[in-house]
Amino acid sequence: MESFPNELDFISLFCTEPTKLDQESPFFYTESTFIFENHTEFFTVKVSPSYNEFALEVKSKMNGELIAYNSYKTVGKIEILNDKKDSAKVLLILDYDRDRYITTVEITFQPKFSFIIKEQYAE
Repeated sequence: MESFPNELDFISLFCTEPTKLDQESPFFYTESTFIFENHTEFFTVKVSPSYNEFALEVKSKMNGELIAYNSYKTVGKIEILNDKKDSAKVLLILDYDRDRYITTVEITFQPKFSFIIKEQYAE
């Protein structure tokens, strides 16, 4: 089971091709940046699978103001929950940061941006 979706899965989800930090390296071993938008926001997503990193920047289309910036260095797994034209959503599962707890981050890109962070007791 893969911990990160492959490059084609991300291209399908974000409807754009990435810019790679190192064009010669495979997707898994380099940082890839996806830039895309929905009706109200601009997104920049950086993914570095081999380093377990994921970063998200969201700006308003109306005035360019920063709405959200999240950077995660301990992503254990990314699941694509929805990959449709009008509905795009992922779930980040962060590595255990304390004994017996796990943190999840659910990010919706389409139709409107939202994110939910949960810390849960893992049995």
